[in-house]
Amino acid sequence: MANCTTLAKTSFIDSTVDSTTTQSDADLTIWWEQGFLPEENEGLAQIVQDWEHSSGLTVNLKFLPVPIIDQQLTQLLAEPGNSQIPDIVYSIGVDANLAPKLAWQDQLLDLSDVIQPIKDRYTSVALSQVNYRNQLRGERSYYAMPLWQAEDYIHYWGNLVEAIGVRRDDVPMDWEPFWRFWQTAQTQLRSQGYPDIYGVGLCMSSIGFDTYASLMMFLDAYNVEVVSPDGDFLLDAPENRQRMIAALEEFTGFFQSGYVPPAALEWSGGGNNNSFIDGSILMTLNLTLSIPLTQQLPANQYNQDANEQYQQIITLGRPQKPDGTDLLTRKGIKQAIVPRSCPHPEAAKDFLAYLTEPKIINQLITSAKGRVMPVMPQLFENSLWSDTSDPHLETAIKIYNRPSLIPYEVTHSAFSEVQSQQLWAKTVLQVLQDDASATQASDWGISQIKSIWTEWERSA
Repeated sequence: MANCTTLAKTSFIDSTVDSTTTQSDADLTIWWEQGFLPEENEGLAQIVQDWEHSSGLTVNLKFLPVPIIDQQLTQLLAEPGNSQIPDIVYSIGVDANLAPKLAWQDQLLDLSDVIQPIKDRYTSVALSQVNYRNQLRGERSYYAMPLWQAEDYIHYWGNLVEAIGVRRDDVPMDWEPFWRFWQTAQTQLRSQGYPDIYGVGLCMSSIGFDTYASLMMFLDAYNVEVVSPDGDFLLDAPENRQRMIAALEEFTGFFQSGYVPPAALEWSGGGNNNSFIDGSILMTLNLTLSIPLTQQLPANQYNQDANEQYQQIITLGRPQKPDGTDLLTRKGIKQAIVPRSCPHPEAAKDFLAYLTEPKIINQLITSAKGRVMPVMPQLFENSLWSDTSDPHLETAIKIYNRPSLIPYEVTHSAFSEVQSQQLWAKTVLQVLQDDASATQASDWGISQIKSIWTEWERSA
């Protein structure tokens, strides 16, 4: 029987699971990120139980917070032969923090023999983002299993935009007018009965991934080149340094000018979600559709406004760059990894092959209720994605079909360490907390990032 052990609760998770299977006597141990919705945990637990019945093997399944997964896995892998190393690991941080680094260090199992037979099921984006460099072996290979895809979405309150006399469809999409609009809207709304609202809900903390995603939107808008396709460091080139300074100055300027709430310095992963839902901010950027989906609730006396709020929230595509060209997204391929020194590598591969059968992975994606998108196009045949009346899903699918920029950490694994140290966010905080200028903060960030890149190159 699957043992689902939850070490920390969230408001969405029922952590009362009863089982006697432990890691020491299980045939497979899985560490899995706690779901945003209880259905996500329940969906995986059911899949694990079904696999146990069909395989005759037992599973120790643990639902854990992302920071615990990152911290404990790193500690365990530093002790070769440790029997507590899990066989499969999934969290939102795998693709940014763990997989690129561990693949580089030859600490992940090559999953090519699982992926190759079903390669045609995947998008090219999904496959490209699990193709990591193993520096010890001097090659790239599939060191992670693609499961689903996250995008970054912009949400705003359509009813509040209408309150200042602007139709929902008339939000400007050119770069400067787009950002000026939210600042002007804050001033107007504060004069019309919303004295505490902030126009711009960009995260400015060094917790989680939201600040990174928001800052990257600005760096990409200003055409900042960080690393070449071959892995060469480009950020310190004079033109890229100047572009980074301009992007950072604009990004932090929203906070300094009073358009971003002070709480944004301390937001964790759900901080902007909560501030948006409670009406403290007019717009925000988020890495899944979790914000509108919090309002998809069964009708009862306690949430009578939920359906109306779902319709009032607008999901928006990205504005154009300052030069008028399209601003692409950075699609995040969420993935599972198998530590090379895990106790049960063959069972791990068998389970991942089972999990990624279209019918099975569809069950798990469906349990997320549209928060994440499939990386197997055939899954869009599911009725969940065919509801053209749903404005959020309609926009999400348009964004899904647009080209994507390649994550820096896929191009060069050193950027996974940059992510782990939150250096992008700390560069922002150099301005907001340490009173550095955008020039000083950019030079600090470039120096810190290049130092890591150089160290990794020397170790190659």
